[in-house]
Amino acid sequence: MTADSNVCVGIDSGSSCSKLAYSDSLGTRVITQCEGFDFLELREEAEIFFDDLVFSCVLSVPENLTSRQKSGIKSKAELSGFRNVNLISENEALKLAVNDNGKVLIYDFGASRSHILFFENGSVADSVIIDDVCGNSFDMSFAEYLRERKLLKKINDDVLREAKRLKHVLSVNNSRIWHNAVILRGDFERLIYFPVKRASHFLKRFIRVFRPDRVILTGGCSKIPLVREIFDIKEVIDDLISKGCALKARSITKSDTAKNISTKSQGQSRLREIRAEMLRIEDKLTRNQKDRLYVLFRQAENINDNGITVLIENLLNEIENL
Repeated sequence: MTADSNVCVGIDSGSSCSKLAYSDSLGTRVITQCEGFDFLELREEAEIFFDDLVFSCVLSVPENLTSRQKSGIKSKAELSGFRNVNLISENEALKLAVNDNGKVLIYDFGASRSHILFFENGSVADSVIIDDVCGNSFDMSFAEYLRERKLLKKINDDVLREAKRLKHVLSVNNSRIWHNAVILRGDFERLIYFPVKRASHFLKRFIRVFRPDRVILTGGCSKIPLVREIFDIKEVIDDLISKGCALKARSITKSDTAKNISTKSQGQSRLREIRAEMLRIEDKLTRNQKDRLYVLFRQAENINDNGITVLIENLLNEIENL
């Protein structure tokens, strides 16, 4: 697939992993993801996917970040090679992805927090954040379990990384061998059962109060089978924020393309006027002047460079004033 040089991608800069998505006439899809804020890896993956340079992105940031924090994330993206970085809030990304002016309740079950949002007529009517039921709290509980299995005195970085990895593995497998011990999905599920149950009761209260037309579960933890089972929500879209970013990126790409077409159209119109002026003073031109004008004219037609058009205009003015 070959992309235009003004292609714009969407990035969900999640606290645990970042996802890169793209939207076109074929649909909206996640291209790749990576741990943390590795924007360089995301940009390189995008350029491999499109077989072209990628300079623009739409980047989602949480609502509660300060201006300084947002600027820091933007600067990091720019240092990785994204020249044009557009920031949008996670709420705006969710709104774009859902694209529904009715009553929509979204449970964003992320790594650093759970976020319940109620959208009505396209705006956030109410929201609440649950800090203690999230992917990171699951990781710590699981890491403590692994520490006990390995008979370690305390949780270290290696055990925490293993807990995160095994959490993802056990979301698609029933068991995994870890340091000669069999770790079952049930072992992990017993650790998170009551926090997930509490979160589901909290969501049910929101549903009873607001009576939404749609309820959507999203976020990285929505991939955990137990979460899906307890929440029992029909619409589960784990990449909703990244897809919303991709849709925003698509609108920016369309806008830039429209501007380019408009500029090109204006340039072509001016070239037609110049061609008429050339014919009017053709008898005043020497052979060398005709050749030079012809070369410049062909260059302006091929690459639509306004600078070349100005050169032609100046040359014609000089000839007319002789």
